[in-house]
Amino acid sequence: MSSKLATQLKHLRTQAGLSQNMLAQKADISASFINKLEAGEYSTLSLDKSRSLAKALQMTFHDFLEAIGMLEDSKTPNADMALASALRKRGLTDSQVDKTFSFIEFIQKDGK
Repeated sequence: MSSKLATQLKHLRTQAGLSQNMLAQKADISASFINKLEAGEYSTLSLDKSRSLAKALQMTFHDFLEAIGMLEDSKTPNADMALASALRKRGLTDSQVDKTFSFIEFIQKDGK
C-alpha cells in the first residue's frame, strides 16, 4: 500500500501544480512528512491528514481516499487503514502502529 500511497500522492500533487512545500503549507502538515509519504516511508495515513491533504489538493475526501487506495470498493474503508487510524486515536505512534502490523503478520504466518 505504501507504494501506491507514495506514487499517487506525488501524482496528485504534481497534477495540482504544487511543490511538496506548497502542499505541506496548504494542508498544514510538515514538508518533512510529505517528503516521507512520497518516499514510501509511511504505509498508512491518518484520516485527519487525509482530509487536510484532500482539501489542499482541492479534492473531495472520497475522491482522495479512492485515489490513494484507501477504499477497497469505492465505499468501504480499507481494513488496514481503518485499524491504523483507530490505533492512532488510542495514542499509538506511527512506529507502534507499524510494529502492531508486523506482529499481526507474524501471528498470521505462525498459524499456517
